[in-house]
This record gives sequence, C-alpha cells and structure tokens, in this order.
Amino acid sequence: MRIIVANPPGGDDDTLTRFIAQAMAPEFGQPIVVDNRGGASTTIGGLAAAQAEPDGYTLLCMHMASIIQTVLRPRLGYTTASFAPIIGIGGYPMALVVSAKSEIRSLADLRAAASRGDGVTFASGGPGTLGHLTGVRFLTAIGGRGVHVPYGNNPQGLQALAGGFTEMMFPSAREAAALSSQGHIRVLAVTSKERANNLPDTPTTAELGIPQIDSRLWYSFVAPAGTPAAIVAKLGDGMEKVVRSPAFVERFTPLAFQADVIRGEPLAQFIAAQAALFRTLITENNIRLTE
Repeated sequence: MRIIVANPPGGDDDTLTRFIAQAMAPEFGQPIVVDNRGGASTTIGGLAAAQAEPDGYTLLCMHMASIIQTVLRPRLGYTTASFAPIIGIGGYPMALVVSAKSEIRSLADLRAAASRGDGVTFASGGPGTLGHLTGVRFLTAIGGRGVHVPYGNNPQGLQALAGGFTEMMFPSAREAAALSSQGHIRVLAVTSKERANNLPDTPTTAELGIPQIDSRLWYSFVAPAGTPAAIVAKLGDGMEKVVRSPAFVERFTPLAFQADVIRGEPLAQFIAAQAALFRTLITENNIRLTE
C-alpha cells in the first residue's frame, strides 16, 4: 500500500500521513509507504492518485490546496469526483505571520503597510494554495493591497519571509510556532475560532475584528473513484482508530491540530461545498493561472 502526499517531505500533510501510515501498518499486515510527489501546487500527486487502480492500494492525502486546484485549473485532468472519500480528520488553523526583519508589529501596522502604494508582498507555498487564497481574502477584508509571491512549497515561502524578502504569509500554526520561537518571524493572529494550543498568547482573527478569515489547513484521505465500498470502509475504520488514539492526540494536539472526523456522505458533501466556496472566491477575484 502507498499513500501519496502531494508535497515534499517535512510538511504538515507529510507528518500526519507518516504517523497514520506507521500506526495502520500492523493492523493491515503490510508496510504502508508514503510516496511524496510534490510540485505544481499538489497536482502532480493528485493526478497520480486519480489515475491509479481503484483497488485500495493507492490513496491520497487530500487537503484544501488539492480541492482548490480542481476548480482553479479547468484542464487539470481530474476533479474531486475522481476520488472516493475515505475520511476527513481535521486540521491546523493558519497563522498570519510577518518577517521579524520588518517594522510590522501589529494588525494596525500591517493594515497601514497594505494601504500604501502596491501594498505588501505576501508569500505562499504556490499559486492556488490555501495560503494564497487566504492572503487574498485577508487583504480584501482589511481594504489593503498586495503582490502575491508564490514559492514551491511552504518551507521555501517561510524561508523567504524569515529572510525579509517578503512581508506576510499564512502558514499553519504548527509551522509558525516553530519559526516564531526562533525569532525569525512574528505571529500576529491565528485563523481558528479559539486560540491555538501552541500559540496561546496570539489572538484569533475574530478577536481582531476579522471573523471572516477562518481558514483551516484541513486534511482528508481519498482513494481513486471506483474503489469498492467495503475497502473504503475498512480503510476508514483503520484511519479513524489511529486519529482517535491517545498516541495521535498526544502527538498532534500540542501542535494545534484540531481533530474533526467525518466520513461517508457528509464528507463528500463537505468536499463539494469547499469546492463551491473556492470557485466563488476565485471568480470574484479573477484569479487565473497561465498554463
């Protein structure tokens, strides 16, 4: 068995998937390989999973960027309907961060910077990622302007931010806490309804008067469409057992992970609703990719 992670090693999706794969392997009686296929904003890995045999031996860690790409790229070659949803497990809130090298120390400072000239430069892990669209939503909400600077993945974008080459970014709260503790970035807010466990002194966007910025790096696992229902159910049972285990909770809750298990038709409806939401956002902001 293999689970495709459509990003390079070391990211949030990779860390979660490796834990789940290792914990599931004994129950399924075989190794479960994590296959990192990063690039093109998750679409290389997504296409590989969509084209795989629907036999339960190839899965995909699908997250918000994966869903966004299906509505942003009309000639992608697959859609959300190309997959059989197995389980949604929850995710991390995002964090509004700025470079420690900048003079921006508060939301008021950021709002002022975004209102001057071309506004601020904001990094993301690639065009059409959740960090990109959250940056667009945020600047619209505060009446500011910005120039999007896409990188190959979140670690590259954060490295550029820490170096002072860009001014703003929306990584996960897990990623933000690590760099903040080292003094490389400043965390101004988190996007969850409650404060993040690993950033207890950081206010939420709702506390700062921007409740509409509620993005979450949400994760699910899917199989190629046509995978037998019995196999989907067995995989879902195995994954749910891991996510609800004390070991998973102990490992990821301190990192701000917010568990939210969803399966079956409610999961399919949730994915469809997210795709519709992103389609509206992309259309209203005239976001396009040149392919």
